[in-house]
Amino acid sequence: MPRVLLIDPDRNALGVLQAALGQADFKEIAAVTSGSFALTMLERNRPDLIVSRVRVPDIDGYELCSIVRKDPSMKGVLVLLLASPGDDAPPATLEEKPDQMLAGDPPIAAIVSEAARLLQGTPEPVTRPQPAPPARPQPAPPAPGLEGGSNGLRGSLGVMALPDIAQAIALGHKTGQLLVTLPSGRGVIVFDRGRVVHAKFFGLIGETAFAALVVAADGDAHGSFVFNPLETGPDETGRTINRDLRQLLLSAESGFDDGRADAAVAPRS
Repeated sequence: MPRVLLIDPDRNALGVLQAALGQADFKEIAAVTSGSFALTMLERNRPDLIVSRVRVPDIDGYELCSIVRKDPSMKGVLVLLLASPGDDAPPATLEEKPDQMLAGDPPIAAIVSEAARLLQGTPEPVTRPQPAPPARPQPAPPAPGLEGGSNGLRGSLGVMALPDIAQAIALGHKTGQLLVTLPSGRGVIVFDRGRVVHAKFFGLIGETAFAALVVAADGDAHGSFVFNPLETGPDETGRTINRDLRQLLLSAESGFDDGRADAAVAPRS
């Protein structure tokens, strides 16, 4: 079973990623909050994959990658760096490249997926490290079809399916509105600390609207989404959904089988 070392100064984010990897059947996951702790862990237990933020106390992600690459005992250790908006770009003199780099605060699901791909050795061209997104007004996307930053998450449904987006928001315990734009119309899903509490699609509201939106978005590569964070969720009068996300997705899946959710979607003109 592969061993993974996580490095993130944000303890909450570290715990969320560790839990998400555990749910994806990763068993041996160590987590630390600084570069010096990471070096101690490396000496004690050689990992198969290091997932590190670029901005880390004591030793940043680029320097840590360089140390690992120059250590013969660390040969074969994979390095995945995560660059947040505002992080420094890789030094021009950096020769010891990471195996992969994701920029722009990618969703948890994308990080887990990339970690699994690296460890499985799936053939795919390695994306060269990109400079951190520039200052406003135009942040650079971390990958085609996906954008992230302090103002939220946006992208294409051709890159990430709606159930995966909802699960990433839930794992992050985020509060806000997920706006989904399809050729047939627009829908909204409201989250409160990771729980779905309201949905609206055409004239539908609540669980029916959520199921219809998931069905309508399935396989729609032309659809797009944007998540707008909010400080607080709606009050009790604005909550139309009480079931958890897993139950909602199972209900939507049943709509694929019997066509009931499709019937709830207004026909296109």
